[in-house]
Amino acid sequence: MIWSNIWETLLGFNAKAPLLFNSGQFLLYFIIVLSVYAAIYRNNLSRTIFLLGFSLFFYYKSSGVFVLLLIATLILVYILTRIMHGMKDKRQKKIMLGVTVTAALGFLAYYKYTNFFIESVNALSGREIGAADIFLPVGISFYTFQLLSYVIDVYRGDVAPEKDFLNYAFYISFFPQLVAGPIVRASLFLPQLKSKIKLDKVDIQRGFFLIMMGLFKKAVLADYIAQYNDIIFANPGNYSGFENLMAIYGYTLQIYCDFSGYSDIAIGIGLMMGFDLGINFNKPYQATSITDFWRRWHISLSSWLRDYLYIPLGGNRKGKYRTYINLFITMLLGGLWHGASWKFVVWGGLHGLGLAFDKMWTKYISPHLPKSIFRTIISWFVTFHFVIFLWIFFRAKDFKTAWLMITRVFNEMDWAYLQPFWSVRQLFVIVLLVGFAIHAIPSKLFPKMEKLYINSHFILKALAFIVLFQLIIQLKSANVQPFIYFQF
Repeated sequence: MIWSNIWETLLGFNAKAPLLFNSGQFLLYFIIVLSVYAAIYRNNLSRTIFLLGFSLFFYYKSSGVFVLLLIATLILVYILTRIMHGMKDKRQKKIMLGVTVTAALGFLAYYKYTNFFIESVNALSGREIGAADIFLPVGISFYTFQLLSYVIDVYRGDVAPEKDFLNYAFYISFFPQLVAGPIVRASLFLPQLKSKIKLDKVDIQRGFFLIMMGLFKKAVLADYIAQYNDIIFANPGNYSGFENLMAIYGYTLQIYCDFSGYSDIAIGIGLMMGFDLGINFNKPYQATSITDFWRRWHISLSSWLRDYLYIPLGGNRKGKYRTYINLFITMLLGGLWHGASWKFVVWGGLHGLGLAFDKMWTKYISPHLPKSIFRTIISWFVTFHFVIFLWIFFRAKDFKTAWLMITRVFNEMDWAYLQPFWSVRQLFVIVLLVGFAIHAIPSKLFPKMEKLYINSHFILKALAFIVLFQLIIQLKSANVQPFIYFQF
């Protein structure tokens, strides 16, 4: 009985407790993996086989039997891409591109959008077709987009098709970025697999610093703030406009800390193993325009949408009106990528309108306005609150809940709640202010903080880790909280 429990915990899949970066179980696995990796990393084949094997095991612990879907998708796209690359006729090659892209998107479309389609048909027709019993595999949106970037880059001739299936499969399924990004380009990652990996002491410490930063963002800031946010978003009508506003600000910090925290951990793990996964966030709430925001937020996705959707649609090459339409369509589809719901479509569409307006403002109005610190502050304030406003639709369970929150904030706002709120929710306010204060630190100071950590004595590094560990224990909720973007 004891051995069966150990097997279930360490090697089995538990849908109620999937393997997460911020869990003690993952820490145990990671220590084992690093220990083995340190002994074999100089041998390219051994390194690839070992990390590919663990990556598939990691996905199994996160999604169970859907690891077979991942493997099937990898094999299918690999074969189709090789066939496409070998074709000489341009027309046939383009048709084969369509077949390969359709094959990769087909799994995503079925698992993510079948019930969305059924619900939309029901709403339009007034009929009641029952929803299909479909479970969304973790990370399918991320690895599908990574596969698509690889296929399209091969078609364009930007990268050569990877002949070694193991290298190709490892590139797509490398465990740190498999389930929630970053979406890594083949041109960045595949050359690293063929070069000699050097486990540089500085990079290892940089990686560990990023992991600590990610855990602090996720397990301390995001998870604690979420406890209050979840209460308000569940039933905003029971709370005042001020309390709703605090939940909206809270979610604004929560989603940033949750998602950028995951990215920090993923990138940090990659660095500790000698791999560069790029950058995924760059102080997005410091943006002074919507265009600037999308250059800083989820950079791997926004650049993907630009290179594989916006530019192929025509980008800004076909006149100003087509530029605005292309921006709108790109973000509309970007919203649909985030979730199979009309509220995500609206969220993306409004961001598209914001980008189109920003493009028009920058070209026709901004050049005629004097530059000043006051103008910069106003631009930041408007951008920040536009993003915050749209997060309401992103988080709320439906349009009714989102609209109820908005009306409570604008119609039921009473600043008299400020003092009693502080009395009851002091720690929430402190954590919220600390989170935004950290985000406000200029980007140029981060390398200095990183260098200070790297150059510090081992005892100070250990002390920092102990303090972080204690904060996680003191502020954690009852269960380990999954990352928000796991649902996409």
